[in-house]
Amino acid sequence: MNLLPLFIFWCLWFLNFSTRTIFSPILPLIEDNLSLSHGAAGGLFTSLSIGYSLTLLIAGRFASIWGYKRTVVIGFMGTGLVLIGFQWAENYIAFHILFFLLGFATGSYLPSILPIITETYDYKHWGKAIGFHDSAASFSLLSIPILVAFGLDTLSWRNLLLILGIISLLLPIYFWKISVEPKKEMSEQKGRTLLLFKRKTVWILGFLWIFAAGSCLGLYSILPLFLVKERGIDFHFANNLFGISRVGGVFVSILTGFLIDRYGYRKMLVLGIVTTGLSTIGLPLASNLPFIVIALILQATFSLTFFPIGLASISKLTPLSERAMATGVIISIGMIFGVGLVPFLLGVIADHLSFQVGILGLGILTTLSSLMVRFLKDG
Repeated sequence: MNLLPLFIFWCLWFLNFSTRTIFSPILPLIEDNLSLSHGAAGGLFTSLSIGYSLTLLIAGRFASIWGYKRTVVIGFMGTGLVLIGFQWAENYIAFHILFFLLGFATGSYLPSILPIITETYDYKHWGKAIGFHDSAASFSLLSIPILVAFGLDTLSWRNLLLILGIISLLLPIYFWKISVEPKKEMSEQKGRTLLLFKRKTVWILGFLWIFAAGSCLGLYSILPLFLVKERGIDFHFANNLFGISRVGGVFVSILTGFLIDRYGYRKMLVLGIVTTGLSTIGLPLASNLPFIVIALILQATFSLTFFPIGLASISKLTPLSERAMATGVIISIGMIFGVGLVPFLLGVIADHLSFQVGILGLGILTTLSSLMVRFLKDG
């Protein structure tokens, strides 16, 4: 395997992911700055997920026509401009608009890069390549809270977004030079999208993605609020703890890639969903700091196992001509309900009851969703 392209893909996914995960550790600051309730603060991620999901559907359908490489680069150009735009955002409506545009710009990456990865590497290495690529998301969840905690000592949160925006404008230039454009398959495209929506596999994977994304990214969005506002942990200590707890996720993503190639997607899907659900249940049950630390580490580690498994499952169950579309449809389902709706619901539940009640319910539902894997058909 030629590792240089994979490393560049890894850097791009890290950057793409970080442009969204950076808002979780700074959310308490935004909430105080705009005098928002927990529900209103969580609602910002609903706008982000709507924009993200909309682009997933568009890019998934038309990326092969536009060009996969071109779609990736245009998305990063838009991301950079939106992050720079946060320098002038002063009210809640402006934040909603920018969150929507950020989601719209970042959503084009994943359905475009997956065909590029599978075109670059042999079928027998797909699990390892996708697992390594997905570890960038784990590393983002680990490093961004820590970098934010250190960065806020000398910079404002707006300056941090500005730096991220400038990098988003520059890094895709190197990607363009080293990546390959997947070959177009000679097949009829008319009606293919509607056919995709009729397939049970797409809806089952989308259903699983809702709970996996909700227990990982949806929960990630409000965890700093849970730790700071409900558990009473100091803001800077909470962000450092928040980041350090995610060390294990980086290695689990890579290990999962090897296990997929060895044991198959079906067993790994069940394992990924069940461990995600059980570790999420443990988080609200932790009553003191040592147990909170242990629960955070376990939840952060196991909640990341599903995504390389899910992407590998999409790749193995769909032909190249449908891979980008299937990726867009499935992930958009997960983004709308898992990343968009879950933070809002958890915030509303916290306003009326507590974060503890909402997180416990999420963990139980995620665990039960693993029963849907039995209905998947082999590709």
